[in-house]
Amino acid sequence: MPMDRGSLSKVINAGRSTAFNVYDIGRRIPANDPVGKLFRNKTLNETMFFKIMERNETQYSTVSTVQTLMYFPYNLANVYEGGDSILFDDPGFNRMLRVKTGADSKSEESQVDYVMDLEILEMIYSLPTLDPFLLKSKSEQLDLDDRIHAFYFNISEEDWKRIRSPIRTKIRTLVRRAFVSAGDVSVEKMEQHVSRFLTKIWEAKDIEGIEDFVRSMDIPEERAPELFFAWKAICYYQVQFEDFLPQLKTFFSWLGDDKVAVPVDWARLMPDDRDRVEYSLLGLRDKVRDTYRSIKFVLGNYEQSYRAFIDENQPRAFKDFLSTADEDYTNLATCLSANVHALNVWSKTMDSYGERLRYEQFNEMFDTLSILFDMRRSGATNLRVSA
Repeated sequence: MPMDRGSLSKVINAGRSTAFNVYDIGRRIPANDPVGKLFRNKTLNETMFFKIMERNETQYSTVSTVQTLMYFPYNLANVYEGGDSILFDDPGFNRMLRVKTGADSKSEESQVDYVMDLEILEMIYSLPTLDPFLLKSKSEQLDLDDRIHAFYFNISEEDWKRIRSPIRTKIRTLVRRAFVSAGDVSVEKMEQHVSRFLTKIWEAKDIEGIEDFVRSMDIPEERAPELFFAWKAICYYQVQFEDFLPQLKTFFSWLGDDKVAVPVDWARLMPDDRDRVEYSLLGLRDKVRDTYRSIKFVLGNYEQSYRAFIDENQPRAFKDFLSTADEDYTNLATCLSANVHALNVWSKTMDSYGERLRYEQFNEMFDTLSILFDMRRSGATNLRVSA
């Protein structure tokens, strides 16, 4: 994934959801800390991880997928100078990783360290974004949280409780509705069941003790933990979307207004440069509109199915929602992450240069945004932009 230094800097600094700077976090952890750095391997502790969105269009739909890239800076004193990278989906990933980290040693200690580090790497790979809430939740589900320093989660206990509270309330309400629908259960016994079920669903590790609920929701037992994790994640992203929506609307308004989005020096631009601006605006507007619709579609389906169960005691739609929650959560997380990251890039650009950008500043920002939204900035378009 080639990019210039300016774009690399923006991708690294614009937000944790798509960029995880392991090196920067790790160097703040004291050498004698009992938990220590994220990895046992020194080279891995000097890396960064990026989540790169890809939009795959078919005849009937557009689906978001995500690539995970590991970045090894050449110069730790200036990580923006460039470096080597490995894609997790590369067929030769394990071989390249062993060579890059020196983990191809035959020593027993080296092999044990490699296996333990691989557990962390596989967790990072499994997530659609690197959002601190998601990372902490997944590490708890996999019983890896005791091995990961709190610095890497970058979320205070107060914020963790604040974020968790509305999610747990929503899950608790639905579980209680399911018990009420079953009938013949005392209030005291029902609340005991609800508390136990909430804990099991929140942990998303196994279904011991809640088998009846799983069967009543038509959930395959082997898929239940991941579907419950996905449900929790969708609840989280619903809260996040509502929090960011006012700012996103401001960004969308700027992007859709030719009077402010077009470079202020438009009149002096050569025809090829004007074509580049037009192509960039058209492409980004399409991508933002597409991802926003995907977000609204997933959250709309969830909320409608949830309300039908809670308000009308109609569980069928919610059962359908749960059956594909793992796919929907990935799509939702990827689309919202791209929009929030783009918002951060745009906000920092506005803070630096103001609302009206010059052509060079416009290009610098759009080069970064094109990476976030998997755009190809080449060719021309018939879109006409007024100055």
